[in-house]
Amino acid sequence: MQLRQLRNFVVVAEELHMHRAAERLNMAQPALSQQIKSLEERLGVTLFSRANRRLTLTAAGEVFLQKTRMALHMADQAVLEARRTARGEQGVLNLGYVSSAMFNDRLPAMLRQLRTRWPDIQVSLTTGDVQTLYDAVLSYRIDVAILRAPLATLPDALAVRPLFREKMRLALYDQHPLANAASLNLASLKNEPWISLRDPSGVGLEQYFQDACKQAGFAPQVAQYASDVSTLISLVAAGLGVALVPASVDAMRLENVVYLDVLDRLEESELCMVYHPLIRSEAVKKSIALLRNAGMNN
Repeated sequence: MQLRQLRNFVVVAEELHMHRAAERLNMAQPALSQQIKSLEERLGVTLFSRANRRLTLTAAGEVFLQKTRMALHMADQAVLEARRTARGEQGVLNLGYVSSAMFNDRLPAMLRQLRTRWPDIQVSLTTGDVQTLYDAVLSYRIDVAILRAPLATLPDALAVRPLFREKMRLALYDQHPLANAASLNLASLKNEPWISLRDPSGVGLEQYFQDACKQAGFAPQVAQYASDVSTLISLVAAGLGVALVPASVDAMRLENVVYLDVLDRLEESELCMVYHPLIRSEAVKKSIALLRNAGMNN
């Protein structure tokens, strides 16, 4: 059964006059009459009553008209959505990110820009540690991972692009003896208990922290590990230790936590975008291009 047959049936049902329907369809009346007859034979039902040379819909015809209109609408919608998907105007972006990434207002701004430009691209968000997000990208469970450098050597299957950098700050319990200082160097806290993230060895904020302390001439005494930045700051608020955090984290204002500038000449912490270079989805391609361009322009 062809869609054209169904569309022609709907026109005949609307006109209830074979000649007018044929004119509307720009086709010969005998051909249209034969097409309707073939449709009835295929269905095994009579769609039109032809009594007294007038066309009226039978009860079966009324039901068939209702369902046919629904089917044609769904077919038209399927064509429209297929074309929009092929152009990347709609689709799904599965985005994963480390907990510290969302504190930086640039990432939420990028997501707002994406939503404004392509409102029909749905963004599904997942948070996790570096290793979890690596695995999710490799297994195609997410399309893009926003990770904090340093990163491990990437498999050939993945590409990495820098997004933006930010300075680091020290987070202290407000009753700490040094909490009133305007700024501190890391070595002044070398004997303090530290709180760090539970990142895999060699990657992420934990490795950045270890490298910074080594540069300052000491090995930190880590008293507590946290699974995410919010927990880390809560542990600082509880007076369990001090922490080195991205400057954007000071947006998380807990009553008992102060943030101090770092005097050491530290490299800025970098957030990167990791993804598969071979992407079939046009929506994901557009999203990656927007994130990459917005990141480099900030």
